[in-house]
Amino acid sequence: MARKKTILKSQILETAYQVVKTEGFEGFTARNIAKKMDCSTQPIYLEFKSMDDLKHELVVKIKTYIDEIIYEKERTEEPLLNMCLNYIHFAKDEPVFFKALFFESQMDTDQMHNISLNKMMELFKQNNGTKELTEAEQIKLFKNIWITVHGTAVLVAQGFLKFHEKDVTDYIKQALQRSVPDYTV
Repeated sequence: MARKKTILKSQILETAYQVVKTEGFEGFTARNIAKKMDCSTQPIYLEFKSMDDLKHELVVKIKTYIDEIIYEKERTEEPLLNMCLNYIHFAKDEPVFFKALFFESQMDTDQMHNISLNKMMELFKQNNGTKELTEAEQIKLFKNIWITVHGTAVLVAQGFLKFHEKDVTDYIKQALQRSVPDYTV
């Protein structure tokens, strides 16, 4: 009779996810993940061909988290402002995870930024001031807005900018008003 698996692929993925959230990619090693699970590295390599395979599945889990948890929080009634504030709150609330995703060279940062680009492009299609713009114009608009949003998030994550809800909201509103046609809050 074959031995029953005691460590499942989903458990390994969840542990790897928690390691990156709390330690960044410095802790993303088979040995460290196994240690957190109180096992050898063998179950990891039985479930995943390599650490790159595990990382690939981890990226899918991270994208889902950002799309479904981070960006879905309702802080305001205005969707563009809401998205921008959620990104900055993510940097404030989870600075280690934020830095791991957007600073460290372990991830394809373009892939991570595309999550935000795609989300904002969805919102542009629903916004009266932006839905008639071409895709190229919308991408340019995203870049103009994202300089302020990402810059603010980085400063907050690094502790260089104290997070004050009203001030941060005002920065983002100003960036949106400067960039988005007919934007009013």
